[in-house]
Amino acid sequence: MTRDCGASFTYQELIDFFKGRHEQLQKFLLWQVKCRETAAELAQETYVRFLRHSDKQSVANLNAFLFTIAANLARDHLRSASHGRAMQSEPLDDELPDPTPSVEDVVESQCLEERLECAIDSLPERTREVFLLYRLDGLSYREIGERLDLSTRTVEYHLRQAMVLCRRHLTKSGKTEQ
Repeated sequence: MTRDCGASFTYQELIDFFKGRHEQLQKFLLWQVKCRETAAELAQETYVRFLRHSDKQSVANLNAFLFTIAANLARDHLRSASHGRAMQSEPLDDELPDPTPSVEDVVESQCLEERLECAIDSLPERTREVFLLYRLDGLSYREIGERLDLSTRTVEYHLRQAMVLCRRHLTKSGKTEQ
């Protein structure tokens, strides 16, 4: 129903308007929500919201306005229904992994940390110094070279040596403990 913006409606005109669109509105809502009872409830709520709208006089196309209200209600209903299903889903499976580390993992991590410290302590002094500046202080090769008066190639050499020696130490200490 399109009309002039200045016209007002009588009670009977609104009843006729609703009756003329009731079946079409029910079909539209049923297509949206797939449940006759829910579609009927949403149709009633559509009429209530339509009537509560204080500025019906400024609506250019009442039919489009009515179906927009219905579509919004259907969307809200589906959104809340899907949220409800998510909240009522199956209980959590007891077989899901626990995110906290096991005692064995903590002990193994501590042992690895001790072995790493021992490996770093066993490095030659200059190699250890370069390695710690790079790994702990986060300095670049150039910054380490400037601080220790070394070329970047020498810094690269010490870092490569540190990795080789630490890996060798960890491999040896890992085999003797197992």
